[in-house]
Amino acid sequence: MNSFYFAIKQAKTLQKYGDIRFISTKMHYVILFVDSKKLTETIKEIKKQHFVKKVEISQTPTLAVDFSELNQNVEEEG
Repeated sequence: MNSFYFAIKQAKTLQKYGDIRFISTKMHYVILFVDSKKLTETIKEIKKQHFVKKVEISQTPTLAVDFSELNQNVEEEG
């Protein structure tokens, strides 16, 4: 999940909601890993914070992770 915030000090308070993996000081966003069972509750709580502009759910679980076709194409070309 990505959260967009106003100040870096405030972003660190998101630690109580999950595992912070990355804080961008330039773009003002946080990548936060949250338990999928508590996702909807956590999103509601994070949106209530006055320093949070926007919350987005990452598309990682829906991405295809099978790259075997790409490996075969590289081997055929090389």
